[in-house]
Amino acid sequence: MSRRNLSNIPDPRIEEGDEISIPGIKIGRLEPAEGFSSFAGYWSHEFREQRSSAFGTRQYKYGWTRDKKRFVEKRSLSHLAFDAELSRPDNRTRDEDKDEDAMVVDGLGGDQENISAPFSMSLDSEESDDQRKGTGASKHDPKEPRGSDQQQNILKVVRQADVSLFAEAKKFSINKSQINVVGRDQYNTHNYFGEQVGASESAITSKKKITYDDIHFATPPPPKIFIGRDDLVNEGVEILCGRGQNHLAILGPGGIGKTCLALVISNKPEVQAKFQKFHFLPCDILEDQNGLIQGLVQVLGLKMQEGKSQHDILYGYLQGNQNPLLFIFNNFETPWNYKDARTEVKHFIEKIAEFSCVTLIVTMRGMEGPGDITWRILGESQIPVLSREAAREAFYQISRKLKTEDHSEKIDHLNDQLDCVPLAIRLIAQLAKKISLENLLRRWNELKTKILSESGAQPGKLTNVEFSIELSVRLLDPAAKDLLGALSYLPNGIPYWNQTLSKMLPDVPEPEIKVFQLLDCSLVLEKSDALMMLAPVREYISARYNISDFFHSQIEVFYVEMTEIVSTDTKPREDLDLHMLNLFKIFAQYEGQGGQEKAAYCLQTLRYIYYDQDKYINAAKFLAEARVKLQDINDKYQAAECLQKMGEIHRMQSRYKEAISMISEAKYQFQKMGNDKSTANCLWSLGDIYRMQGKYSDATETLSEARVLSQSIGDQNRTAHCLWSLGNIYNMQSKYSEATETLSEARVLYQSIESQSGTAKCLWSLGEMYGMQSKYSEATEALSEAKDLYQSIGDQRGTAECFKVLGQILYSQDRLDEAIPSILEAYRINSYLNDIREMCRCLEDSGDIYRRMGQYELAKQAFIDALGSYSQLQSTDHYSMGWCLYRFGRLFKDMGEFTEATKRFQEAMDIFVSHGNLDQYVPMCEKALKGMESLIEVAE
Repeated sequence: MSRRNLSNIPDPRIEEGDEISIPGIKIGRLEPAEGFSSFAGYWSHEFREQRSSAFGTRQYKYGWTRDKKRFVEKRSLSHLAFDAELSRPDNRTRDEDKDEDAMVVDGLGGDQENISAPFSMSLDSEESDDQRKGTGASKHDPKEPRGSDQQQNILKVVRQADVSLFAEAKKFSINKSQINVVGRDQYNTHNYFGEQVGASESAITSKKKITYDDIHFATPPPPKIFIGRDDLVNEGVEILCGRGQNHLAILGPGGIGKTCLALVISNKPEVQAKFQKFHFLPCDILEDQNGLIQGLVQVLGLKMQEGKSQHDILYGYLQGNQNPLLFIFNNFETPWNYKDARTEVKHFIEKIAEFSCVTLIVTMRGMEGPGDITWRILGESQIPVLSREAAREAFYQISRKLKTEDHSEKIDHLNDQLDCVPLAIRLIAQLAKKISLENLLRRWNELKTKILSESGAQPGKLTNVEFSIELSVRLLDPAAKDLLGALSYLPNGIPYWNQTLSKMLPDVPEPEIKVFQLLDCSLVLEKSDALMMLAPVREYISARYNISDFFHSQIEVFYVEMTEIVSTDTKPREDLDLHMLNLFKIFAQYEGQGGQEKAAYCLQTLRYIYYDQDKYINAAKFLAEARVKLQDINDKYQAAECLQKMGEIHRMQSRYKEAISMISEAKYQFQKMGNDKSTANCLWSLGDIYRMQGKYSDATETLSEARVLSQSIGDQNRTAHCLWSLGNIYNMQSKYSEATETLSEARVLYQSIESQSGTAKCLWSLGEMYGMQSKYSEATEALSEAKDLYQSIGDQRGTAECFKVLGQILYSQDRLDEAIPSILEAYRINSYLNDIREMCRCLEDSGDIYRRMGQYELAKQAFIDALGSYSQLQSTDHYSMGWCLYRFGRLFKDMGEFTEATKRFQEAMDIFVSHGNLDQYVPMCEKALKGMESLIEVAE
């Protein structure tokens, strides 16, 4: 780039890209305004009432006929009168120009040749928006400019017309300057002051003329890859094609696919048949009501008429039009939120909607459609994210990856990290064309939303996730941004925010108003009364607008108090799961009063709650974090106990190898500390694992060792517990004599220490054993006594178990009509306790009873419900799932549906085969499958 130093007058030979330097004025590289073919430094005039004006000064004229001709060829309607300029001779004298309107640059001292005032412009500035703030503007200011006459410069526009300077200049600022613009309709003087006035912020910008090309190139084509939105598309088509005037609002956060939905819906044959053509207005470039009017005029192809404004022409056309018109106002939040244009924009769209021929589709961020218009909202309230299946398929189609099980697992993980937001999936899938999924996962973990951008593209709503989010953030006031930062810290958001927010963050000013601000920008969503953030938004906000220490402290106090309250609740808190991720994060990163010891206590408390609810994955997660903190503070006993409990959880999940390893390590730690009681507990757990594995010899040996150790330290409760476990092993080995003796001994010991729950447990085991021996009378008596004992101490879980086994014994006696009520009562109690696992087992039993009764449809529904509930468990119960499928197969066999029966037997066998500790049930399935082969052959 060349540099030209000029004294007072710009060189007429200036070329685009030159840097212009005048004493007191510096103009960097400029881009020409629309309508200008070259001239790098320019002032853009907006003429009113089609008046002509000379473009030049007494010192310098825009004298090249070639350039003036190009300017006129590209003129807008308001430049029509400029034709007269072309007819003027280029060689007129200065005297011939005296009577023309002109732009004059004057020094205050009256010396027109002196332009050395300290008016400084830098047009190569790369300042951020934050740096441009602080602009002040004073209109009709009578004060004289500050400084001496020699240090001031006034740009005067001596015309009776609206003028704006630097209308299309880019990347510039005006620093510590004063500009007086003279020559408005009443010759008022406008003074502008400011430390730094950016081009987009200053009061000296002009309204941009919108052309058809602007709209055309800002209109995206319908998407080529569009998956998982069929229901929404059909709903939109139904709304638009319904009788009467139906305006459609497509609402949701940035990147959710609003524009794609609008385009796909509008291109559907049913919609095109009604409207023939739709008109798309990209509101990103139509920033106020004037821009919207210009946009409609352009897309409708309306011609300007002398003496009429664009407003008059548009409204006149709509008034006389008889054909249905469909307008799509895309990204309408741009004019809706533009400076002080809300009222005018609201009135505009309301007036447009009143025309009977007009149907509107509006896409925008927010909770509701704009203005007082009856909008039909697409979807329940906002556009949801994609389903997991649709997100996976979209990823495959965009990335062109081969469909494999390994790829699907990694893609699902990535999509889960992105909350299945369409824009984020598209951008990350494009990256997957170039790099492996493993590296993509690593980059996401390192860079988060920084990688969600289209390579080589200018940042925009459709090419950069962070850019899209930041557009909404800039609309917030500081208090709303602080609340947003706090929300981004909470993975679960704020459940039941209407009641919770004021307790969690009591110092948020006007909390409801701040929440509505966030909802209006679609930076947060309201789902089931909870304030939530989509993952890309949460990741970006947490990195850019971190939670304040003050809010962090308040949230810690809130969750400590919640943990202390739930630890004393007799009934599990149903809403605890809604806060689970928040609780874990708070205590994993706890910095509050009580330190790591307090955090470990809270984590262990929550572990007990989740363990009692059979939510083993949650329990294990909290235990693992508690153990880390206890090791950090050198609490060896509590750390070892955490390890033991983690092993217990793995035992309950049938993950016996991991369970044995953890419990054995915990036992070793307790032995080093000389803690015999905890060592005996570990031995009992190991013995029970061996029992579940069918390793009865190892189980008996380990449980006997635990019993001896418990007796040596006088722990009668643990001794009785070991006896009870040994009795159950004898029962499973069909050693009924030893079982009866051992269980009876355990019962006596429990009674001696007045343990009613232990006594009831022994009675229950004896009743089950009598049932296996077909001693139904003794079984019923023992189980009834156990049930009464459980009921007397309020043990509902034990009561339900007794009802279930009583029903099984009645079933074994073919007393089916009596068995069903007993099983259903067990189901009712377990349902109250929300014990899904036991509910499933009751459903299985009821299904088998209905099968025997010939009530096949009831039986079929029971098995379907059981399998559905099993699939919802945090930890899959492979043993129960396998048995449920096997029993389901028997139902289909009895119904004569041999193909379905074979399918269920095979599924059961696959589960038993895939889990080595269950392979003892494989022969049962193989026998059933062979039987089905024979039946199918006979049937054929």
